[in-house]
Amino acid sequence: MTRNTRASHRFGDDWKKKLQLPPRDQRVRTTDVTATKGNEFEDYCLKRELLMGIFEMGWEKPSPIQEESIPIALSGRDILARAKNGTGKSGAYLIPLLERLDVKKTHVQALVLVPTRELALQVSQICIQLSKHMVGEVKVMASTGGTNLRDDILRLDETVHVILGSETQ
Repeated sequence: MTRNTRASHRFGDDWKKKLQLPPRDQRVRTTDVTATKGNEFEDYCLKRELLMGIFEMGWEKPSPIQEESIPIALSGRDILARAKNGTGKSGAYLIPLLERLDVKKTHVQALVLVPTRELALQVSQICIQLSKHMVGEVKVMASTGGTNLRDDILRLDETVHVILGSETQ
């Protein structure tokens, strides 16, 4: 049974109808987020469980930064990208990261460094939300300054798949 067949069996073909979508974002959008090529998240052949997390975040279509970076990252290549705040950068690297992650493995598979403690905590929550429907629990750890280093070391004795940290820790 293929992954898509398992997902169809588990969620049915009307899986989108069963999602708990947030209210539609009514804010005015600038070209930073509207100048897309018209791609859909489904075009990237992502796991259905990941798509469910994406849509439940309220992300209907990929932003320009996501359209440019997701296919490259899914192919395993490195990316250096820049975009304004609020344009979908976190999704641009978390979506491919989660697609390629294997929860059966018990070691760290991704390390994401961000400039501030607040951003590390924010991105860790986005990662948890995106992965909440994935088969097997994705273990996410935020390691930032202002916390006990010993506690972080002890947490690494447990299974951790993704570490999000700031440069101070």
